[in-house]
Amino acid sequence: MSAVKREGSPVSASKKKRAPGGTVYSQPLDTGIGRHWKTQLFTALSFLKSHNAPIRLDDLAIRSEVEALLNNHELLESFKAHERVLFDEKTELYRYKPDFNLSSKADLLTLVRRYAPRGGLTVKSLRESWAGVGPAIEELEKEGKVLVTRTGGAGDKEGQLKAVFLDELGHTGKVDKEFVDLWATLKTPNDDELAAFFVKAGLAAASSVPTAVTAKSKKKGKKGAGNNNRRLKITNTHLKDLGIDVSKDYVPIKKK
Repeated sequence: MSAVKREGSPVSASKKKRAPGGTVYSQPLDTGIGRHWKTQLFTALSFLKSHNAPIRLDDLAIRSEVEALLNNHELLESFKAHERVLFDEKTELYRYKPDFNLSSKADLLTLVRRYAPRGGLTVKSLRESWAGVGPAIEELEKEGKVLVTRTGGAGDKEGQLKAVFLDELGHTGKVDKEFVDLWATLKTPNDDELAAFFVKAGLAAASSVPTAVTAKSKKKGKKGAGNNNRRLKITNTHLKDLGIDVSKDYVPIKKK
């Protein structure tokens, strides 16, 4: 039988109240980057990518909070051997290896020409390769060497560089001003004028063409409400020999 705590009874030492503001250990503590070396490797790579510039190992370890790079030989070797890490033995600097090797406007134009048969390039991927790609794209656009798409929307997001394509026509492929002015004089007819044009040309709009009404075929096998005129097949004809006519309703014989 369990004991019942009464008013005024002493409290055992094992059931002391928890001090306010104490640490609750029901959930694991936030260990930041984690202790597993693969988690630390990913964190270091993410920082190197966002940094987008050469950096010393000491600065990398401190700023990325992966200080295990300074004392864990296995982690450091795995980091150096990663396909996205470039290490200069002369300067002992680390930098992230981007998708493209860009450092000038000429490099950018060469890359856009190489990718022209496959389409354009996203500005986001180009920025990861070279921080100064934005002004270079705008200069090439003014020179008539590339075509640029920009974002819509409102505020700061409007007009942002989105993708870049090779402008194969360039300035030499500009349309004559006479043709541009002639095109601007053409006006799109309204609905009434367009309908009158169709009638004059002997054409009809799709909405005015009557649709052909097809007869609905009756489905077989379904019992309908109007199937009451079918002939009935009378069974039990052997009762005829007994003087019983099964085609008539049964009327009981009244007893005398």
